[in-house]
Amino acid sequence: MRLKGKVAIITGAGQQKGESIGNGRAAAVLFAREGAKLVLANRSMDSLEGTRELLHKEGFDAECVTADISNEDDCAALVNTAVAKFGRIDILHNNVGIGGLDGDTARIDKNAWDHIFSVNLDGAMLISKHTLPVMRSQRSGSITHVSSVAAIASSPLIAYKTSKAALHELVRWIAFENAPHNIRCNVLMLGMIDTPMAIEGFHQATGTPRDILRKQRDARVPMGRMGTAWETANVALFLASDEASYITGAVIPVDGGMHTRVG
Repeated sequence: MRLKGKVAIITGAGQQKGESIGNGRAAAVLFAREGAKLVLANRSMDSLEGTRELLHKEGFDAECVTADISNEDDCAALVNTAVAKFGRIDILHNNVGIGGLDGDTARIDKNAWDHIFSVNLDGAMLISKHTLPVMRSQRSGSITHVSSVAAIASSPLIAYKTSKAALHELVRWIAFENAPHNIRCNVLMLGMIDTPMAIEGFHQATGTPRDILRKQRDARVPMGRMGTAWETANVALFLASDEASYITGAVIPVDGGMHTRVG
């Protein structure tokens, strides 16, 4: 098993209700199948319980913690819980991110901008800040943050895209700064993925029927289809494993080729 004996924190491990599985939940199941001991975090315990129920069906368990990674005390408590339970942290997979329809710079709401940055950028910094001392003491660890192809594409999501672009630079710095400690840090840059957050979120915001949304999103992908959360989880698994032991500071597209249309 590729993660046997490793302790993994996965943030954003719950999900809203929908017809498909979300990125965080899929990562939790796949990491468990590969032998990881899990500490799962989400703002909602109800959605975490759904993930734990899925794990139980396969004979696995997880420590579940409610946490908002934009809150530093929550980040510290999450890390402390993992160390108290398992004595170490080998993997941090930060799957948290929020966005909004905020395409016009002349009209953007400053509070919305601040909220998106507080989660997408400040949250990534804070959970990294509190995880790194543990990994440094071990002289090993893998951190993966989840981003979006919106970071490099023309997209009417200015706060979202700017926060994700800044996240890429944060990750490059963390990778450089912590390479002497044998700690790796990378980014998954996701494209169109068929998740409840994507489909249900846009369906509720726009009223567009789900089947039409799927066709619209499929058409934007060079490969002609959206990806699945299992496909993103497979890349996350690789980065968390020892197979990726010489990869750090990388921004890895998981987007069916959408990034090839940029530039």
